[in-house]
Amino acid sequence: MELADEDFVAVNVPTTFEQPDNIHEYFSLQAPPNTSIWRKPSASDDTTAPMILKRLRQSFILAEVTVSAALSEEFDQAGIVIFAGSLPDPTLSPLPIATRRISRHPRRGSEARATGRWAKAGLELIEGELHAASVVAVSPCGADWTSSARLPLPLMPFGSYSLASQSLRVKLERVDQSLWIWYKIPESSTSFEPQYSYTDSYMRQRNPEDVATGWRKMREIMGFFAGGFEHQKGSVWVGCYASRPMEFEPRHSWEEPYGLLAEFEDLDIL
Repeated sequence: MELADEDFVAVNVPTTFEQPDNIHEYFSLQAPPNTSIWRKPSASDDTTAPMILKRLRQSFILAEVTVSAALSEEFDQAGIVIFAGSLPDPTLSPLPIATRRISRHPRRGSEARATGRWAKAGLELIEGELHAASVVAVSPCGADWTSSARLPLPLMPFGSYSLASQSLRVKLERVDQSLWIWYKIPESSTSFEPQYSYTDSYMRQRNPEDVATGWRKMREIMGFFAGGFEHQKGSVWVGCYASRPMEFEPRHSWEEPYGLLAEFEDLDIL
């Protein structure tokens, strides 16, 4: 679905999807079960997750957004994503795109042969814990997952914890030919410090500017933009996604899948 904002498209959304009034201020995505962004060792990409993407007409500089979601199922996730060197779906093109309804189970042949690179980062639920996590696919050998931090659960009255909606701001930044991934917890999200996996020595060596802004580097992907593909018009797409990889197999005709609702605010793409 081509959106009113120039160069933005909505991918894998239902016919009931409502266009945002101002995509840079706020929008939401609903992810049903069996939806994902993943690269298998067989070198095929599963890009069934609902996404809002922008086709870049210039070299990528940075993109950042605040994502909020009440994650409840294992591997629930939502955040920011970039595709480089190939389109995220074989049916996606710079031309206007018709709405495509997600089926409960990916249709045969819906997985595309991996020919490009992509990276995603955001909130993810892993073994009942909230994490700032990222996945990178730069080779046909499969995707590379990493988790940089276990985020604190929001504190509820009487000292209990809840998987109520948590927020995270994530940023993708180009540095020469590399892609840097950053994250920070919005001040309004929680007053607790996340439990970082970094060593104490690294924490002491952090740049004072990083400390002041609250940004923490999740990872660097060397050579992500190498190869000259950016000179190919429409070969870089950047945007947001929501995904619920949980498999859903209805046992009765009346059973309906319930999805993950993710909200996005203050989207900047340069």
